[in-house]
Amino acid sequence: MSRSRDLVRALRRAHRLPDELGPRVEDLEKRLGDAVREIGRIGPQVAALEERLEALRRRVEEPAPTGSPEDVAAARTVLEEVRAEHARVRARISAAVVFEERLRVLEAKAGVDPVTGRDV
Repeated sequence: MSRSRDLVRALRRAHRLPDELGPRVEDLEKRLGDAVREIGRIGPQVAALEERLEALRRRVEEPAPTGSPEDVAAARTVLEEVRAEHARVRARISAAVVFEERLRVLEAKAGVDPVTGRDV
């Protein structure tokens, strides 16, 4: 008899688990979503800081230019154009990463497999 009572208690307890854990899981899902959004928000800022640090590093480590003043000026102009394009490419990649994450979240909410594009 004791064994069946223990079994009944265990089943009742197991039946209550979704009610007890549901709010905790929802809170964790919300907090995880907030963290993902925050990481997505600060990602471009971190990339910009990395770019600034790299620019400072180059400035400190670059050797003194040699050649005629015209050649040095032309080389610096080309170098700055390359650096500016590099910064634009990094910004585009950061934007694409944010877009892909938003798309992944929407696909997950819609129940779409991200690989096949079909309903899960």
